[in-house]
Order: sequence, then C-alpha cells, then structure tokens
Amino acid sequence: MVGNESSQNQHYVSVLTYLYRRDDMVVMFDLITSILFLLVVAIGLGAIFNNFGLPEVVGAIIAGILLGPAVSGLILPSSELSTISLLALFFIILQIGIEASSDIFSKNIKYVMGFAAFSFIIPFLIMSLGSYYFFGLHYLEAVSVSLAVSIPSISITSVLLVRSGLIKMDDGLRLLGGVAMSDTIAFIILASFQRPASTIIIVLASLAAFLVFVYFLDLFLKSRSERIRGRFGHLTNTEKEGVIFAAVMLMGLAVSSFFEYIGITFVLGAFFSGLLIHQNSVGEQTYGVLKRTFQRINSSFFIPLFFSISGLEMTLIPVSSLPYLLFLVIITATVGGFAAYQFSRLYMKNITPRVSLGIFGGRGAVGIIIASITLSNGFIGSKDYSVAIFATIIMAMTFTFIFERSLRKMSNSSPVMTG
Repeated sequence: MVGNESSQNQHYVSVLTYLYRRDDMVVMFDLITSILFLLVVAIGLGAIFNNFGLPEVVGAIIAGILLGPAVSGLILPSSELSTISLLALFFIILQIGIEASSDIFSKNIKYVMGFAAFSFIIPFLIMSLGSYYFFGLHYLEAVSVSLAVSIPSISITSVLLVRSGLIKMDDGLRLLGGVAMSDTIAFIILASFQRPASTIIIVLASLAAFLVFVYFLDLFLKSRSERIRGRFGHLTNTEKEGVIFAAVMLMGLAVSSFFEYIGITFVLGAFFSGLLIHQNSVGEQTYGVLKRTFQRINSSFFIPLFFSISGLEMTLIPVSSLPYLLFLVIITATVGGFAAYQFSRLYMKNITPRVSLGIFGGRGAVGIIIASITLSNGFIGSKDYSVAIFATIIMAMTFTFIFERSLRKMSNSSPVMTG
C-alpha cells in the first residue's frame, strides 16, 4: 500500500515494511534496517556535536529530522518504533535515577527546592499563562508545551557536571539535586493531566505513601548496608553481575508497573526505583558495575535511538509559529536564567553564577520525553511538538556553550579548579 500526495505525512505503516511516496519514488525499509539507519546517522552526528562541546542528543534529534518526513522521508514514525522508543525510555530514566542518588535530596533539600521553584516553576507558570492568553492555545496544549520547554534536563546536567569535575563539589550536587527535583515535579504535573480533582488527590496520596515507603526502605538498606554490600560484592567478585542487573531490572519494572497502576506514568516509577541504587545501598564496586553497564547500553543504543525516533515526529514549523517559539525561548532564558543566576549568587560558594546559568538553561532528554508523551497521548499536535523540540535544541546548544565558556573562565581564575 502506498499513500498518495495528500497522505504523505500519515503515520500508518505495516509491521514489516515502511512505504513512503515522494516524487513518485517508493522507499521501503524493514524495521531492522530503519533502526540501523537511525543509529548510524544519530551516533555519527552525535559524535560531531560532541567534538564541538554540544549535547550528543541534539545530533540524534537532527538525525531523526533528516531521515523523517520533515526532510527526506526515508523513515516514517510507526507503532513499532514507538514501542521500541518506550523501551529505550525505561532504560534512560532508570539510569537517570541511578545517577541522582536519594542523598542529593536529603542533604540539600533547601537548595534543591529553591532552585526548582525559581528556575523552573516560575518560568513554567509564566509560559503557560502567556501561551493560553496571548497565543490562544488550549490550556492543556499551553501547559504541555510550557512544561517541555521550561524543564531542565538531568541527563544534560549530569553529563556536564561529571565531565567538568563539578560533581565532586557540594555546589555541583546541589545543582544536580535542583534539576532532579524539577524533573520530578514536572513528571508529577504530567501525571495530573486530564484527571478529575478527586482522582488527582488519590494519585497524589498514593504517590506520597509510596515515597514514604521508599524513604524508610532507603533507610533500611543503609542500616544494613555492610551486609548488603557484602552480598552484592560477592556476586560481583564471582562474575555474576547478570544476577545484579536482572534484580535491578525487575525492581525497576515492578515500580514502574505500580506507577502505571495508580495512574502515573511509568517514567516516574523508573526514576524512583533508580534512586534506591547508590553506593551506600549496594556498595561502591557493585554501583560502579551497574552504572557503567547502563551507561554503555544507553549511550551506544537506547539514547541515540530514542532521540532519533523523537526527531522523526517533527515537522517544519510554519512562519506563523515563530513568534510563539521566540516567546518560549525568551521567557525560559531570561526569567529562569535570571532566577538561577541570582540564586547561585546567594548560595553557591565554589561555582560561579554563569556556570549555574549554563546548567539550568540546558535542555535535553526530559523535555523531549515530556513532549513525546504529550504528543502520543494527544495533548498536543505535531506543530506544537515541533515548536517544543526546536526550542529545546536552541536552548541546549546556547546554554551548553555558555556553560563551557564560563567553566573555562572559572577554571582559569579558581585555584580549586586549576589545582
């Protein structure tokens, strides 16, 4: 079956074959070949972007744009690719949870909540109101797009902090905690979409009960840490890491299933299950094995695949949407950026405000994930989705550049960094 000119952008694809007609030419790719093309182009462009100090995920998104209906039409979005994207999303978010240990929240709650409130919540509210009142979006569209654009990304943040060595500082952990808290709040907001107030109350009560359970479970694991670390260490030393990896996977899937059952996206479940995996609970050696395993799987396969599939959904933005795109970028850059800058001036001792600005201005995985979820659930259309992705790309490239440049200045002037 081949679509005519009026149905070029429809997303129906058979299980085995992708058919797309462009200028009387039929392009046919099976699922495996489509994944191969996406990975090759995404990894290649990601490496090029990385050489210029830019996020690799931006290269992966552009790979999807180039291969998708927006440019070449070689590969179309499909239900099969969407299913694979969900699997990739589970692995990515689980790793993010592992990177963001629960200690980040408990030890720096004052700074974490401050950064989240001033650098994310305030610009998010302003963008939502502006989208609704000035640009005429439906309230659900306004909140969805604003949420995707305003949220900082823990994946970008963790990469920047680890690569720069700032993760070893208390200030670096506070920045990471602030971004992690912002992402958590964003997923909770996302879970409340199109729910009656009574249902939202039940969901939040279930979430609160689960968080209390996780808190005490975390305390229990820490109190038995020596024994647990010894058990995990034995498995690691006897080269039975597969058992550990399977246990983590099962726990992540179980918690994610619970979150789906109570009406919250599995994304938040994967994140919270990952929080239980840290050095104090499983030991430094086992934690290192798990962290490296997830990093290798995600960086080489799931991350480039997920973001390139996300790029397939993009369409070219009409000229009429450019003012809205500019509005989103200006608000999140100025309001959120100013708040992060001022908060950093007051509470950061070893990291300059411009470096903090670069961290909180960075956009990436989480915003794109939120945009993808809202698109798949019908909360936004392809045009608003494309606006959100383009805004994310602009912010990611701009503020990563600001971070790298500010970090070099801080390194040259700080004996802590240069020593």
